[in-house]
Amino acid sequence: MPNLEAFEEKLSNINPSLSAKEMAERIVIAALEAEFGKSFTLSRGFAKMVDALAEVLVTNPDLRRQALSVASVYIKKNRDHQKNLRKRT
Repeated sequence: MPNLEAFEEKLSNINPSLSAKEMAERIVIAALEAEFGKSFTLSRGFAKMVDALAEVLVTNPDLRRQALSVASVYIKKNRDHQKNLRKRT
């Protein structure tokens, strides 16, 4: 069962200054960690797999749109969270 909290935590530092490929890589890593656990990232060939999956996400128009939509949601969440923190201080 995927761990949604782990997915959200991993995307908590995504920001709009990243390229589409970097955002896609972070989404792929977050999804794989949420599904298979942190130890999966230590698997041989993990970085190559992430690169291949991220490349597919940014080159396929439908998948790119979906990935950037996910990134946009978390960028907005992060921005709102930062605003709330500033109001408290």
